[in-house]
Amino acid sequence: MKQEPIINDNITLANSEIKKIVERVINSAKIAAEKVAVEESFHPLERSFEDIFKSRFDEYSKEKKETIRRNLKPIYTADKAIRTRLYGDLGAIDVKAMESVEHEVTKLPKLKIDPRLLGIWTPSPVSDISQPEIERMRSTQPQILNSHNILTSDALLGGGRVFTDLQAEFDHDDFEPQAVTDKLALYVRRVKCVDETNPEWWGSDEVSVAGTSVDETGDTKKINEHFVGGGFDDGDSRWYNPHWRFHWFSMREGDSWPKSYYITMILAEKDNGGLAAFLQKLWEKVESQVKDAVAAYVGGLIGSSFGPLGTLIGAAVGYAVAKIVDWFIDAWNDDIFPPKTVSCTVPSFGARWTINGVWGSTTSGIRRSHFYGHGGHYYIEYYWKLYA
Repeated sequence: MKQEPIINDNITLANSEIKKIVERVINSAKIAAEKVAVEESFHPLERSFEDIFKSRFDEYSKEKKETIRRNLKPIYTADKAIRTRLYGDLGAIDVKAMESVEHEVTKLPKLKIDPRLLGIWTPSPVSDISQPEIERMRSTQPQILNSHNILTSDALLGGGRVFTDLQAEFDHDDFEPQAVTDKLALYVRRVKCVDETNPEWWGSDEVSVAGTSVDETGDTKKINEHFVGGGFDDGDSRWYNPHWRFHWFSMREGDSWPKSYYITMILAEKDNGGLAAFLQKLWEKVESQVKDAVAAYVGGLIGSSFGPLGTLIGAAVGYAVAKIVDWFIDAWNDDIFPPKTVSCTVPSFGARWTINGVWGSTTSGIRRSHFYGHGGHYYIEYYWKLYA
Protein backbone atom coordinates (compact mmCIF):
# COMPACT_ATOMS: atom_id res chain seq x y z
CA MET A 1 0.00 0.00 0.00
CA LYS A 2 1.31 3.46 -0.92
CA GLN A 3 1.75 5.52 2.25
CA GLU A 4 2.81 9.15 2.58
CA PRO A 5 4.37 11.05 5.48
CA ILE A 6 2.06 13.80 6.76
CA ILE A 7 3.53 17.29 7.13
CA ASN A 8 2.00 19.97 9.34
CA ASP A 9 3.30 23.54 9.04
CA ASN A 10 0.88 25.09 11.51
CA ILE A 11 0.70 23.44 14.92
CA THR A 12 -2.48 24.27 16.83
CA LEU A 13 -4.15 22.82 19.91
CA ALA A 14 -7.51 21.17 19.37
CA ASN A 15 -7.53 18.81 22.35
CA SER A 16 -9.45 20.30 25.28
CA GLU A 17 -7.42 18.57 28.01
CA ILE A 18 -3.96 19.46 26.67
CA LYS A 19 -5.25 22.99 26.14
CA LYS A 20 -6.32 23.33 29.80
CA ILE A 21 -2.83 22.38 30.93
CA VAL A 22 -1.06 24.60 28.41
CA GLU A 23 -3.24 27.66 29.07
CA ARG A 24 -2.33 27.52 32.76
CA VAL A 25 1.38 27.44 31.86
CA ILE A 26 0.94 30.33 29.41
CA ASN A 27 -0.82 32.44 32.06
CA SER A 28 1.88 31.56 34.60
CA ALA A 29 4.51 32.97 32.26
CA LYS A 30 2.51 36.15 31.65
CA ILE A 31 2.08 36.78 35.38
CA ALA A 32 5.79 36.19 36.01
CA ALA A 33 6.74 38.64 33.26
CA GLU A 34 4.28 41.17 34.64
CA LYS A 35 5.79 40.88 38.14
CA VAL A 36 9.33 41.42 36.85
CA ALA A 37 8.36 44.43 34.75
CA VAL A 38 6.37 46.30 37.40
CA GLU A 39 8.40 45.62 40.56
CA GLU A 40 11.73 47.30 39.91
CA SER A 41 13.43 45.93 43.06
CA PHE A 42 12.10 42.36 42.76
CA HIS A 43 14.72 39.59 43.09
CA PRO A 44 13.43 36.34 41.54
CA LEU A 45 14.23 32.80 42.61
CA GLU A 46 16.91 31.13 40.53
CA ARG A 47 15.64 29.25 37.42
CA SER A 48 12.07 30.43 38.01
CA PHE A 49 9.89 31.93 35.28
CA GLU A 50 10.58 35.31 36.86
CA ASP A 51 14.34 34.71 36.70
CA ILE A 52 14.17 33.96 32.97
CA PHE A 53 12.13 37.08 32.20
CA LYS A 54 14.29 39.32 34.38
CA SER A 55 17.36 38.27 32.39
CA ARG A 56 15.62 39.61 29.29
CA PHE A 57 14.20 42.70 30.99
CA ASP A 58 17.63 43.72 32.29
CA GLU A 59 18.86 44.04 28.70
CA TYR A 60 16.43 46.88 27.96
CA SER A 61 17.19 50.57 28.18
CA LYS A 62 15.96 52.57 31.17
CA GLU A 63 13.43 54.36 28.98
CA LYS A 64 12.00 51.11 27.61
CA LYS A 65 11.70 49.62 31.09
CA GLU A 66 9.77 52.65 32.30
CA THR A 67 7.39 52.46 29.33
CA ILE A 68 6.67 48.75 29.93
CA ARG A 69 6.20 49.36 33.67
CA ARG A 70 3.76 52.18 33.00
CA ASN A 71 1.74 50.10 30.53
CA LEU A 72 1.48 47.00 32.73
CA LYS A 73 0.90 48.62 36.13
CA PRO A 74 -2.89 49.09 35.65
CA ILE A 75 -3.24 45.34 35.01
CA TYR A 76 -0.87 44.49 37.88
CA THR A 77 -2.90 46.56 40.35
CA ALA A 78 -6.34 45.56 39.01
CA ASP A 79 -8.82 43.81 41.28
CA LYS A 80 -9.35 40.05 41.39
CA ALA A 81 -12.36 40.11 39.07
CA ILE A 82 -10.44 41.81 36.26
CA ARG A 83 -7.38 39.61 36.69
CA THR A 84 -9.57 36.50 36.67
CA ARG A 85 -11.00 37.55 33.33
CA LEU A 86 -7.45 37.90 32.02
CA TYR A 87 -5.79 34.88 33.63
CA GLY A 88 -8.58 32.48 34.58
CA ASP A 89 -8.11 30.80 37.98
CA LEU A 90 -4.60 32.28 38.21
CA GLY A 91 -6.27 35.66 38.68
CA ALA A 92 -6.74 34.71 42.33
CA ILE A 93 -2.98 34.76 42.92
CA ASP A 94 -1.74 37.66 45.05
CA VAL A 95 0.83 38.77 42.51
CA LYS A 96 2.20 41.52 44.78
CA ALA A 97 3.04 39.08 47.59
CA MET A 98 4.20 36.09 45.54
CA GLU A 99 7.84 35.06 45.19
CA SER A 100 7.24 32.55 42.40
CA VAL A 101 4.17 31.98 40.26
CA GLU A 102 5.04 28.28 40.01
CA HIS A 103 4.76 27.90 43.79
CA GLU A 104 1.44 29.77 43.86
CA VAL A 105 -0.03 27.56 41.12
CA THR A 106 0.55 24.48 43.29
CA LYS A 107 -1.90 25.97 45.81
CA LEU A 108 -4.71 26.17 43.24
CA PRO A 109 -7.28 23.37 42.78
CA LYS A 110 -6.19 20.72 40.29
CA LEU A 111 -7.53 21.05 36.78
CA LYS A 112 -10.31 18.65 35.88
CA ILE A 113 -8.61 16.47 33.26
CA ASP A 114 -10.24 13.49 31.55
CA PRO A 115 -7.41 11.05 30.72
CA ARG A 116 -9.59 9.39 28.08
CA LEU A 117 -9.55 12.60 26.06
CA LEU A 118 -5.76 12.43 26.14
CA GLY A 119 -6.03 9.03 24.47
CA ILE A 120 -5.62 7.07 27.69
CA TRP A 121 -8.17 4.45 28.66
CA THR A 122 -9.09 3.95 32.33
CA PRO A 123 -11.78 1.53 33.59
CA SER A 124 -14.81 2.89 35.41
CA PRO A 125 -15.07 1.87 39.09
CA VAL A 126 -18.52 0.46 38.31
CA SER A 127 -17.48 -1.24 35.11
CA ASP A 128 -18.72 -4.81 34.64
CA ILE A 129 -15.60 -5.71 32.64
CA SER A 130 -13.83 -8.70 34.18
CA GLN A 131 -10.56 -8.16 36.04
CA PRO A 132 -8.52 -10.22 33.52
CA GLU A 133 -9.91 -8.05 30.72
CA ILE A 134 -9.03 -4.89 32.63
CA GLU A 135 -5.48 -6.14 33.13
CA ARG A 136 -5.20 -7.02 29.45
CA MET A 137 -6.34 -3.56 28.41
CA ARG A 138 -3.95 -1.92 30.86
CA SER A 139 -1.05 -4.02 29.59
CA THR A 140 -1.76 -3.08 25.96
CA GLN A 141 -2.30 0.59 26.74
CA PRO A 142 1.21 1.64 25.60
CA GLN A 143 0.56 -0.08 22.26
CA ILE A 144 -2.78 1.70 21.97
CA LEU A 145 -1.03 5.02 22.58
CA ASN A 146 1.87 4.22 20.28
CA SER A 147 -0.33 3.18 17.37
CA HIS A 148 -2.50 6.30 17.75
CA ASN A 149 -5.60 4.06 17.55
CA ILE A 150 -7.34 6.21 20.18
CA LEU A 151 -6.47 9.73 19.07
CA THR A 152 -4.12 10.82 16.34
CA SER A 153 -1.72 13.73 16.70
CA ASP A 154 -3.97 15.58 14.25
CA ALA A 155 -6.85 15.18 16.67
CA LEU A 156 -4.83 16.52 19.58
CA LEU A 157 -3.14 19.35 17.73
CA GLY A 158 -5.58 20.24 14.99
CA GLY A 159 -6.34 18.63 11.66
CA GLY A 160 -8.76 16.41 9.84
CA ARG A 161 -8.23 12.88 11.15
CA VAL A 162 -9.60 12.23 14.63
CA PHE A 163 -9.84 8.44 14.91
CA THR A 164 -7.75 6.09 12.84
CA ASP A 165 -6.97 2.43 12.24
CA LEU A 166 -3.77 3.05 10.31
CA GLN A 167 -1.97 0.43 12.37
CA ALA A 168 -3.99 -2.29 10.67
CA GLU A 169 -2.77 -1.07 7.27
CA PHE A 170 0.96 -1.21 8.06
CA ASP A 171 3.16 -3.68 6.26
CA HIS A 172 5.12 -5.14 9.18
CA ASP A 173 7.83 -6.25 6.75
CA ASP A 174 8.92 -2.63 7.04
CA PHE A 175 10.61 -3.62 10.30
CA GLU A 176 12.91 -6.04 8.46
CA PRO A 177 16.60 -5.16 7.91
CA GLN A 178 16.12 -4.51 4.18
CA ALA A 179 14.50 -1.12 4.97
CA VAL A 180 16.96 1.54 3.83
CA THR A 181 15.39 4.89 4.73
CA ASP A 182 15.51 4.78 8.53
CA LYS A 183 16.36 8.47 9.11
CA LEU A 184 14.33 11.66 8.73
CA ALA A 185 15.87 15.12 8.40
CA LEU A 186 14.78 18.70 7.86
CA TYR A 187 16.95 20.54 5.34
CA VAL A 188 17.09 24.32 4.87
CA ARG A 189 17.48 25.53 1.29
CA ARG A 190 17.52 29.26 1.96
CA VAL A 191 16.71 32.06 4.40
CA LYS A 192 15.05 35.07 2.77
CA CYS A 193 14.60 38.60 4.06
CA VAL A 194 11.30 39.88 2.67
CA ASP A 195 11.35 43.02 4.82
CA GLU A 196 14.31 44.15 6.93
CA THR A 197 13.71 44.80 10.64
CA ASN A 198 13.12 48.34 11.88
CA PRO A 199 14.61 50.86 11.92
CA GLU A 200 15.91 50.08 8.43
CA TRP A 201 18.16 53.12 8.37
CA TRP A 202 20.11 51.68 11.35
CA GLY A 203 21.89 49.13 9.17
CA SER A 204 21.52 45.68 7.67
CA ASP A 205 20.28 42.71 9.71
CA GLU A 206 22.46 39.93 11.07
CA VAL A 207 20.44 36.75 11.45
CA SER A 208 20.85 33.52 13.41
CA VAL A 209 18.66 30.42 13.64
CA ALA A 210 18.41 28.00 16.56
CA GLY A 211 15.78 25.49 17.58
CA THR A 212 14.55 22.46 19.48
CA SER A 213 13.35 19.02 18.41
CA VAL A 214 11.00 16.34 19.78
CA ASP A 215 11.19 12.75 18.54
CA GLU A 216 8.76 9.83 18.56
CA THR A 217 9.61 8.91 22.15
CA GLY A 218 9.20 12.44 23.50
CA ASP A 219 12.93 13.20 23.80
CA THR A 220 13.67 16.91 23.40
CA LYS A 221 16.99 18.19 22.07
CA LYS A 222 18.45 21.65 21.68
CA ILE A 223 19.50 22.68 18.17
CA ASN A 224 22.47 25.01 18.58
CA GLU A 225 22.41 28.55 17.26
CA HIS A 226 23.71 28.89 13.70
CA PHE A 227 24.81 32.23 12.27
CA VAL A 228 23.08 32.62 8.91
CA GLY A 229 24.88 35.81 7.96
CA GLY A 230 24.86 39.61 7.91
CA GLY A 231 24.02 42.22 5.33
CA PHE A 232 20.34 41.31 5.06
CA ASP A 233 18.26 44.03 3.41
CA ASP A 234 14.85 43.84 1.74
CA GLY A 235 14.78 41.00 -0.79
CA ASP A 236 18.14 39.43 0.15
CA SER A 237 18.51 35.64 0.47
CA ARG A 238 21.14 33.29 1.88
CA TRP A 239 21.17 30.15 -0.29
CA TYR A 240 22.70 26.91 0.97
CA ASN A 241 24.57 24.68 -1.48
CA PRO A 242 24.73 21.95 -0.36
CA HIS A 243 21.52 22.38 1.57
CA TRP A 244 21.87 22.79 5.34
CA ARG A 245 20.76 19.76 7.35
CA PHE A 246 19.10 21.61 10.24
CA HIS A 247 18.31 18.47 12.26
CA TRP A 248 17.80 14.73 11.81
CA PHE A 249 16.06 11.86 13.62
CA SER A 250 16.65 8.12 13.76
CA MET A 251 13.39 6.31 13.03
CA ARG A 252 14.75 3.17 14.70
CA GLU A 253 13.69 4.45 18.11
CA GLY A 254 10.32 3.30 19.40
CA ASP A 255 8.59 0.14 18.23
CA SER A 256 5.21 1.30 16.94
CA TRP A 257 3.93 3.41 14.06
CA PRO A 258 3.07 6.09 13.01
CA LYS A 259 5.96 8.14 14.37
CA SER A 260 5.69 11.91 14.78
CA TYR A 261 8.59 14.37 14.81
CA TYR A 262 8.55 18.06 15.69
CA ILE A 263 11.05 20.85 15.06
CA THR A 264 10.76 24.40 16.38
CA MET A 265 12.80 27.01 14.52
CA ILE A 266 13.89 30.14 16.38
CA LEU A 267 15.00 33.04 14.18
CA ALA A 268 16.78 35.96 15.84
CA GLU A 269 18.19 39.25 14.61
CA LYS A 270 21.65 39.40 16.18
CA ASP A 271 21.23 43.03 17.31
CA ASN A 272 18.82 41.65 19.91
CA GLY A 273 21.74 40.17 21.85
CA GLY A 274 21.15 36.85 23.58
CA LEU A 275 17.65 36.42 22.23
CA ALA A 276 18.15 32.83 21.10
CA ALA A 277 19.53 31.92 24.54
CA PHE A 278 16.56 33.58 26.22
CA LEU A 279 14.07 31.72 24.03
CA GLN A 280 15.91 28.46 24.69
CA LYS A 281 15.60 28.95 28.45
CA LEU A 282 11.95 29.86 28.04
CA TRP A 283 11.34 26.73 25.95
CA GLU A 284 13.02 24.49 28.52
CA LYS A 285 11.03 26.04 31.37
CA VAL A 286 7.70 25.71 29.58
CA GLU A 287 8.53 22.14 28.62
CA SER A 288 9.25 21.15 32.23
CA GLN A 289 6.04 22.82 33.40
CA VAL A 290 3.89 21.07 30.79
CA LYS A 291 5.53 17.68 31.40
CA ASP A 292 5.12 17.98 35.17
CA ALA A 293 1.48 18.96 34.78
CA VAL A 294 0.70 16.07 32.44
CA ALA A 295 2.56 13.61 34.69
CA ALA A 296 0.44 14.73 37.63
CA TYR A 297 -2.67 13.55 35.79
CA VAL A 298 -1.56 10.58 33.71
CA GLY A 299 2.00 9.66 34.73
CA GLY A 300 0.86 6.71 36.83
CA LEU A 301 -1.14 5.35 33.93
CA ILE A 302 1.52 5.35 31.24
CA GLY A 303 4.66 4.62 33.22
CA SER A 304 7.93 6.51 33.30
CA SER A 305 8.12 7.22 29.56
CA PHE A 306 5.72 9.55 27.82
CA GLY A 307 6.20 7.72 24.53
CA PRO A 308 4.11 9.16 21.68
CA LEU A 309 2.27 11.34 24.18
CA GLY A 310 5.65 13.00 24.62
CA THR A 311 5.67 14.12 20.99
CA LEU A 312 2.30 15.71 21.56
CA ILE A 313 3.65 17.41 24.68
CA GLY A 314 6.55 18.70 22.60
CA ALA A 315 4.19 20.22 20.06
CA ALA A 316 2.10 21.68 22.88
CA VAL A 317 5.23 23.34 24.26
CA GLY A 318 5.95 24.89 20.87
CA TYR A 319 2.40 26.22 20.81
CA ALA A 320 2.74 27.62 24.34
CA VAL A 321 6.05 29.36 23.67
CA ALA A 322 4.65 30.96 20.51
CA LYS A 323 1.63 32.25 22.46
CA ILE A 324 3.85 33.63 25.24
CA VAL A 325 6.08 35.37 22.70
CA ASP A 326 3.03 36.85 20.94
CA TRP A 327 1.95 38.34 24.28
CA PHE A 328 5.53 39.44 24.90
CA ILE A 329 5.69 41.41 21.67
CA ASP A 330 2.59 43.38 22.67
CA ALA A 331 3.20 43.78 26.41
CA TRP A 332 6.96 44.37 26.40
CA ASN A 333 7.28 45.65 22.83
CA ASP A 334 10.10 43.13 22.43
CA ASP A 335 11.86 42.76 19.10
CA ILE A 336 11.19 39.02 18.80
CA PHE A 337 10.28 36.74 15.94
CA PRO A 338 7.76 34.22 17.32
CA PRO A 339 9.15 30.68 16.92
CA LYS A 340 7.63 28.31 14.35
CA THR A 341 6.93 24.63 14.98
CA VAL A 342 6.57 22.16 12.11
CA SER A 343 5.99 18.41 12.18
CA CYS A 344 6.25 15.28 10.07
CA THR A 345 4.38 12.05 10.87
CA VAL A 346 5.79 8.94 9.16
CA PRO A 347 3.48 5.88 8.89
CA SER A 348 6.23 3.33 8.07
CA PHE A 349 9.76 2.88 6.74
CA GLY A 350 8.27 2.43 3.28
CA ALA A 351 6.40 5.75 3.24
CA ARG A 352 7.15 8.11 0.36
CA TRP A 353 5.88 11.45 -0.93
CA THR A 354 3.97 12.11 -4.14
CA ILE A 355 5.72 14.74 -6.26
CA ASN A 356 4.19 15.98 -9.53
CA GLY A 357 1.60 13.23 -9.35
CA VAL A 358 4.15 10.43 -8.97
CA TRP A 359 4.44 8.52 -5.68
CA GLY A 360 7.86 7.33 -4.48
CA SER A 361 9.93 10.41 -3.58
CA THR A 362 12.08 10.27 -0.44
CA THR A 363 12.09 14.08 -0.43
CA SER A 364 9.06 16.24 0.30
CA GLY A 365 8.12 19.36 -1.61
CA ILE A 366 9.61 22.73 -0.63
CA ARG A 367 7.90 24.39 2.36
CA ARG A 368 8.16 27.86 3.90
CA SER A 369 8.00 29.00 7.53
CA HIS A 370 7.34 32.72 7.85
CA PHE A 371 8.64 34.86 10.70
CA TYR A 372 7.14 38.28 11.48
CA GLY A 373 8.40 40.66 14.15
CA HIS A 374 10.55 43.67 14.93
CA GLY A 375 8.92 45.34 11.90
CA GLY A 376 10.44 42.68 9.65
CA HIS A 377 9.47 39.57 7.69
CA TYR A 378 11.68 36.57 6.95
CA TYR A 379 11.00 33.07 5.79
CA ILE A 380 12.95 29.82 5.96
CA GLU A 381 12.60 27.57 2.93
CA TYR A 382 12.94 23.90 3.88
CA TYR A 383 11.98 20.32 3.09
CA TRP A 384 11.87 16.92 4.82
CA LYS A 385 13.99 14.02 3.58
CA LEU A 386 13.97 10.26 4.28
CA TYR A 387 17.37 8.62 3.91
CA ALA A 388 19.61 5.81 5.09
